[in-house]
Amino acid sequence: MNILYAMSTNLMIDIGAILILIIVGLILLLKREKKVQKLELDTSYLDQLFIALGGANNIVVTKIEHQRLQIKVQNIKNVNAGMLKELEIPAFVKGREITLLIKNHTQEVLSFLNDRRKEDN
Repeated sequence: MNILYAMSTNLMIDIGAILILIIVGLILLLKREKKVQKLELDTSYLDQLFIALGGANNIVVTKIEHQRLQIKVQNIKNVNAGMLKELEIPAFVKGREITLLIKNHTQEVLSFLNDRRKEDN
């Protein structure tokens, strides 16, 4: 009887240890994926975004709603959808309003676009 009890206790300890290792592994894997998804903010990337939106003359209003950047443009035909796709920025268009899904650094991107508009005008 004691031998069976000892075997079942050891088995439970082994199963518990394996489950803990699996959970820790999953947490580390998820953490690693989040780091890879972060947007690299360099001026060439932001310049390309600015150009893709049609430049200072095409951007009318910029604002943030949650982590989305909403941009109202003068002429939707001046927006380069191919360039936005190359930059891997998901975009939704509704009339003359473009919603960009920027997961990280949304405020910094907004500030850059506003500053660049002021410089070019």
